[in-house]
Amino acid sequence: MKKTLTVVALGLAVVALSSPAVMAQEQWTVSLCEYTKADDKNRIRKLLSDNKVNVRKIYDNVQCNKESLIKFAMRSDAYEVGSFFVKQMPAKALTAEGLEAWATANGMGDSPLINDIKARIGQD
Repeated sequence: MKKTLTVVALGLAVVALSSPAVMAQEQWTVSLCEYTKADDKNRIRKLLSDNKVNVRKIYDNVQCNKESLIKFAMRSDAYEVGSFFVKQMPAKALTAEGLEAWATANGMGDSPLINDIKARIGQD
């Protein structure tokens, strides 16, 4: 009985310790999406800096409305933030994501971010 209580208590301690971190991460992601939609590059830079996070490391794991950060910025007409994300990402990752084809297929082929993406991957 004592062993079972110890295991349960230990399990609850792990859940209690991990829950605030998960909640903080969710709030952080929501803030990132909100700042992207508002095209607020300064707040995004501060958020990344305060949390000691690099865009390259989180880019594949963060989605806003089930889209990558650059796609979400393009849909939100957030040129400043989208341009910031494009500059932070390696050209190889931008090419692999197929942003130009996606933009054309979704009616955003004339977005100014497409020019930034082309310049970053060397097609310009």
